[in-house]
Amino acid sequence: MSERPSVSVVVPFAGDEQAARRALALLQTLQTQPGDELILADNCGAVMSAPEPVTVVRAEGERSPAHARNTGAARASGDWILFLDADVEAPVGLLAAFFAEPIGERVGAITGDIRGIDGARTLAARYGASRNFLGQRSHVRNRFRPRASSANLLVRRTAFEQAGGYVEGIRAAEDTDFTWRLQDLGWTLEFRPEAVVGHEYRSSLRELRRQWRGYAAGAAWLSSRYPGFKPDPGLNRAIRLLLKKFGIGPGLDFRADGRTAAGQAQLSRWERAQFLMVDAILAVEEQIGLRMSNEARRK
Repeated sequence: MSERPSVSVVVPFAGDEQAARRALALLQTLQTQPGDELILADNCGAVMSAPEPVTVVRAEGERSPAHARNTGAARASGDWILFLDADVEAPVGLLAAFFAEPIGERVGAITGDIRGIDGARTLAARYGASRNFLGQRSHVRNRFRPRASSANLLVRRTAFEQAGGYVEGIRAAEDTDFTWRLQDLGWTLEFRPEAVVGHEYRSSLRELRRQWRGYAAGAAWLSSRYPGFKPDPGLNRAIRLLLKKFGIGPGLDFRADGRTAAGQAQLSRWERAQFLMVDAILAVEEQIGLRMSNEARRK
């Protein structure tokens, strides 16, 4: 393995025993080198022990990904910190993929890509995998400013410390806020599509609807924090797409959900109808979420 800086992998976790086993397996899958660290930040107190070389740290108090990531990062000592979500599947060589090309001195963070895991069974999981709304190609092209999800985000330790980590006290949009604050400090955000992980999307419509309300609450919070940024609900995007078909308006610069033309071509007519129904449900949930608080829960 070629020489590279040391990396501390931090995975925030809040789930049941089965999910804990999966999160531990994710960390153990990664190919590491001397100086690397594997850290599970337990945000719910469900992980009693972990096999070496995984270290478990307790993220007590606030129940939020931001708090768990900050707690894990506080224990980390690597030159870089790789944040992964507990529900992703990572290839053995993920760390090597991030460092396959030289990294500029002012690069503060690098986002790898995220794809839906094949073989999803439920309607909600198939919808998530097809829409792939965590796909990073669209997020790094965001019209307001490049942003990235922390489900697969490598951060330079000095940049993380300068930014003060993630904003706590909120339940969503902490990763967008973090990458925007890095850029305010003069750091750049880079995209490396070869460093890709698979993501298991929500398996039930109930979970998906809750997630969508959270995303919308986070977007509303961002709009209050960053002048010039305005949420772009799915309903608005759908209307622009419809008008574009009649030659009215600009349409969309790119698909905000990260889906690909190839993936859409594989859908049956029945699946398209089902996904349109889910689109409509989530459009309603999004409007509700825009009016909700983004405050995080405490245990």
